[in-house]
Amino acid sequence: MNKPDSQTYPLPWWAAGILLGLVQILAVSLSQSLDISPQFIFTNTKILNSYAPGYIEKHPFMHNEEYENADHGWWLGIGIVTGACVAAFYLGIWKVRAVSDLWQQNHNTPIVVRLIAGFFGGFLILIGAGITYGGVSANFITGFSRLSLAAVPFTIAMFVSGMLIAYLVYPVTAPKNNQEK
Repeated sequence: MNKPDSQTYPLPWWAAGILLGLVQILAVSLSQSLDISPQFIFTNTKILNSYAPGYIEKHPFMHNEEYENADHGWWLGIGIVTGACVAAFYLGIWKVRAVSDLWQQNHNTPIVVRLIAGFFGGFLILIGAGITYGGVSANFITGFSRLSLAAVPFTIAMFVSGMLIAYLVYPVTAPKNNQEK
C-alpha cells in the first residue's frame, strides 16, 4: 500500500494545524489539563491497594483531590488512539507491521532490537519528565498552550532534540520505492 500524496488528504497541512490548535484551546478550557500521566499513577495505586493497603493508605496521591478527580486522562488516551485509527482507515494507509519501514531501511535489524531501542527511549523520556517534576504531555500540550514560562523552552528543547535524534536514528528518509524513480 503506497503512502498517499498531499493531494489525497482532506485538509491542507496548515488548515489541519489550525484546526488542531483550536481543538486544543477548547480541550484545555474544558479540562484545565491534557495530561494522561496522573491516570497511570492513580490506576497503579488502585491496583496496588489490593496487594499493599498499608502502603497505599500513606501514599500522598491517594488523598490528593486532583488525582481523585482525574478521570479524563484515560479518555484523552482513548481519543488519541481512536482518532489515529480513524484517520489511518480513512486515508487508506492502515498497515499492521512490527517494525516501521524507516527503521527497517536504516538499520535492517530484528524486531527485538527495535523493541529494546523503543524501551530505552521511553525510559529516557520518563527520566527527563521526572527530573522536570512533570510529564511530557503536561509540559508540552497544556503548558505551551498556556504560554507557561517553563513550557516554552521545554517545548523548543524537545523539538530540537527530537529532530537531532531523528536525524541520527533515521539518516535515510526516502522510502526505497521512491529512490528508484
